[in-house]
Amino acid sequence: MKKNEVKKRIEELRLTLEHHRYLYHTLDAPEISDEVYDSLIRELDTLEKEYPEFDHPMSPTHRVGSEPLTEFKKVKHEVLQWSYDNVFSKDELIAWEKKLTTILEKEMIKDKPSYVCELKIDGLKIVLTYKDGVLLRAATRGDGEVGEDITENIKTVKSIPLFLSQPLSMVVVGEAWIDKHDLETINTTRKKNNLPLYANTRNLAAGTLRQLDPSVVAKRNIHIFAYDIENLEGANLFTQKDELLLLKSLGFEVNSEYIHTGNLDDIELFYQKWIPKRHAERYGIDGLVVKVDQISLCERLGYTAKAPRFGIAYKFPAEEVTTKLLRVTFQVGRTGAITPVAELEPVRVAGSLVKRATLHNKDEIDRLSLCIGDTVSLRKAGDVIPEVFDVITTLRPKKAQKVVMPRVCPECKTSLSTEESVLGERSVALYCKNEACPGKHRENIIHFVSRKALNIDGLGEKILETFIDLGLVHSYADIFRLKKEDIEGLPGFGEKSAENIILSIKASRNQSLDRFIFALGIRHVGEETARLIASCVGNQERLFSVSQQELEALYGVGRAVAESFVAWFSSSKNQKQVREVLQYLTIPEYAVEKVSTALLGKTFVLTGTLERFSREAAGEEIRKRGGAVSNTVSSKTSYVIAGETPGSKLQEAVKKNVPVLSEDEFLKLIE
Repeated sequence: MKKNEVKKRIEELRLTLEHHRYLYHTLDAPEISDEVYDSLIRELDTLEKEYPEFDHPMSPTHRVGSEPLTEFKKVKHEVLQWSYDNVFSKDELIAWEKKLTTILEKEMIKDKPSYVCELKIDGLKIVLTYKDGVLLRAATRGDGEVGEDITENIKTVKSIPLFLSQPLSMVVVGEAWIDKHDLETINTTRKKNNLPLYANTRNLAAGTLRQLDPSVVAKRNIHIFAYDIENLEGANLFTQKDELLLLKSLGFEVNSEYIHTGNLDDIELFYQKWIPKRHAERYGIDGLVVKVDQISLCERLGYTAKAPRFGIAYKFPAEEVTTKLLRVTFQVGRTGAITPVAELEPVRVAGSLVKRATLHNKDEIDRLSLCIGDTVSLRKAGDVIPEVFDVITTLRPKKAQKVVMPRVCPECKTSLSTEESVLGERSVALYCKNEACPGKHRENIIHFVSRKALNIDGLGEKILETFIDLGLVHSYADIFRLKKEDIEGLPGFGEKSAENIILSIKASRNQSLDRFIFALGIRHVGEETARLIASCVGNQERLFSVSQQELEALYGVGRAVAESFVAWFSSSKNQKQVREVLQYLTIPEYAVEKVSTALLGKTFVLTGTLERFSREAAGEEIRKRGGAVSNTVSSKTSYVIAGETPGSKLQEAVKKNVPVLSEDEFLKLIE
């Protein structure tokens, strides 16, 4: 082969490989197999070695990682890399827009700005410089003026084009990130090797791109979303949206989740939509970036001493904050489990004011080495339950008192003990075994009337506690013995409110068997298990005689559940209180309606708001077809059905590779 033919072949191979890199790593739409791609790489590598004069440092063959570096060189950015100011509410966003319009009015500019609103990726800012379509240098943001040269590491990132499809000279700005699943995998390996764990995907991305050995970077799946163009030569762009479209056409990975709008109401809707959705994405998101779309207006608006005027970061409510631990109290649950609760200096987290947070159990307190007066890190688990997850020990007061679990029940002073599971494992939780414990008794009655149990409207936890403390309610049956005159005149109750409580109690007398079983608060018996047991026993009398073997034979009911249920009903005290309350309830035979067995053996988890069904109705449709519904995502989950604004269950499904169905897909499945 002649040299000019070799050169032409090498150039064609590079262009072909670049095209298929873009299809595979950016569009996720490969047209050739990995084997074919590898074969083309091998051919190019052979030719470059045979004809070194045609080799190029930005060739696809050099993505695998060069020799380790001894240090990173400092590089001065061509364009100053600013950070955006932050806002945390719509009012602050409106105030920002007002500043813009005031400046433009003073400049005698009548054009009203429109906006591009993008997700703010929680990653590492990267600055890429291209000269005549070839990657010249890659650098970290650093302090905005000077960054570190990480070109050799970026060459290993397959979502970054080394050659552009057009011979453009420009600076491209993007955000580097690593998939949450990769974070778990890498941390699992590091834990086995007793290495420090990465706290989040941002830290992992930053730690990866600052590896001195590019071969380490090549083994990790770094992505970079490109979002800005600066110092562009040879082309004209008029809007921020034009920049995103050009970046995508040049082969960069561009996040498709952005909107173009002329008003802040659309931005607020986008913001509210993404607060619950952000956890389901593979990458970290900590807010939105709102930028004036028209580049000419951006130039007129300019910069303050610290940040651009034409853009703002609209941050999501803080999910992790710090506060001070004032004391620890201990609560008795309906099963007797003792839960330590942190009493905190009030702090706002994820949009709500938090004064108390769970500490789970003794093992968690020991892990944290928790002391009264500690400055603690707080977050909302699954965006719902506040929990303490870390302690800043450098801020610990001198002679701080260590938190110690109690030896006796805080309610009845009975000695606490651990329990052994059916598998012979010792539980980490402490339990009060006193059947007459007033704390357990109170929590059981509160559970009995709760929304998913008998659902007695208006009879909330605080009201019921008042009735218990005043001696009006000692048992389940006492609730149905209450009279208007018992309640009227109590603090906060007049004639009408007392009458409403009595009417709600009467309305709750018609109950389904599965709700009643769940209301009893038997350990290990949740909503779905209660339905399975109801389908087995069929009527209320069989509750007293069903055997452990019968229950264990049910799909979805294991030994622990069956043993717990039968043991509970073998207690004469429990039998008495059930028979007493059944005198006031009407519970029909439990009919198990199944139109087919199409979903037999399948377990579903529901998250978000469905358009055509309530969550309860969707669950009934699943159960009619032999399927089961669970509240938690596990490796045994068959499908997660995701409606609008899904919660953390969608994120769990993505982590565990559980198939996710939209509402339309769910409808097709049940039809």
